[in-house]
Amino acid sequence: GAVVITQRLEFLGFGGEISGDLPDVTEVYRALDLEATEREAEVVDLEGTRHRSAYRFCAQFPGAFAIVVSQDGAVRFVAWHEGAVTYWDHASLGGEA
Repeated sequence: GAVVITQRLEFLGFGGEISGDLPDVTEVYRALDLEATEREAEVVDLEGTRHRSAYRFCAQFPGAFAIVVSQDGAVRFVAWHEGAVTYWDHASLGGEA
């Protein structure tokens, strides 16, 4: 479930599920650098529920920021950036894969 915090990092709750009438997101961009000046488009058809949920949330609320932690330990940072849902993989932030 989702952990929900405010912009001031105040804890609101955990174990939440993002639901509602959020728009489907069929394509996201993977940032290739920290500023996402270089990005590549990806189709989200094969992504899991937690990833698609974060994408829909960030598409609906462009000021939002989501952190998706996968069961395999991978971490993805998701935000609305320059007109599209964009994500940064944790491993790519340090310049090493």
